Amino acid sequence: MLNQPSFANIHAIVPVNVPIGSKKRLSNRLDVIQRASLTITMLINVLSALKRSSSVNSITVVCADKKLQALVEGCGAVFLWEGRRRGLNPALDFAMKEVPSDSSVLIIHADLPLLTSYDIDNLARRAGNCSLALVPSRDGMGTNAILMRSPNMIRLAFGKGSFNRHEVFARKSKLAFRVIRIHGAAFDIDGEQDLDELVKHYANRQTCRVMKGILEPETVGMVPILVKSR
Repeated sequence: MLNQPSFANIHAIVPVNVPIGSKKRLSNRLDVIQRASLTITMLINVLSALKRSSSVNSITVVCADKKLQALVEGCGAVFLWEGRRRGLNPALDFAMKEVPSDSSVLIIHADLPLLTSYDIDNLARRAGNCSLALVPSRDGMGTNAILMRSPNMIRLAFGKGSFNRHEVFARKSKLAFRVIRIHGAAFDIDGEQDLDELVKHYANRQTCRVMKGILEPETVGMVPILVKSR
């Protein structure tokens, strides 16, 4: 059993792209509905991991698509409609305004099919007494999660090459921070190779089984088709 993590009362923020039109880098393999279903499947996995974590007290999903509200609330999270599509970092700034000032904040991406509650609790434990923890993507270029002792500790700069920017911001702010590598939080689905690796090496996982339904039309009944083309 894990020791009580140093980070407590964590409020998680999960930004989600509008499912229709998401994951365009997979367009050669998946059509628009399949990509939307992939986005939703991974979101469900992330919300499940957060909900089961002993470190997370509350969850907000920020998105410009109101059709996700029922699903998000059914997973035990609060849905925050951002209105017009603001872009990733402005949407996160918008969501941060709703976080109580005495809460720790975990910003984590929605496309993490291997994420587990153990990964979340492990992150909170390993962050120790630091003010900030940065979780890089597998290639070390992107940032897949940020855990902060309180809201708005650093400027958010998600996007290509974000890890270096976040590290620079943390150093300039003279924050005590740690870089924590966690496989379940580092493995995201961005390109076709990621999708192939997931299906090949993690076929026994529930998330992967659902994804195989996305990839194989004959088993499309397994897929949570919750969106329709506009």
